[in-house]
Amino acid sequence: MSLSMTRAEREAFLADLHIGVISIADGEQGPLTCPVWYAYEPGGEISLVTGKTSRKAAALRAVKRVSFLVQSEDLPYKYVSIEGPLTMLEDADLDKDVRPI
Repeated sequence: MSLSMTRAEREAFLADLHIGVISIADGEQGPLTCPVWYAYEPGGEISLVTGKTSRKAAALRAVKRVSFLVQSEDLPYKYVSIEGPLTMLEDADLDKDVRPI
């Protein structure tokens, strides 16, 4: 049994409902690491919403790269870890970008 997921398995896993964990470099301190709700469509980019005045938003405005991890809480344990450039930071449209889970 392979412990690695195929690309299709990773895409499907990310598209399922999970809580992600984002890690953002935060100046002279260690990275800011916190759980976030996120949205993902296979082949696309991960998107998330956070308050404009939050520490997380301030840290995001100051960096070019982030790390993101999504894991399952049940057996068999699985996770997908991503590291890459922050491609866009914009104000959310609450009617369009936020939906009940």
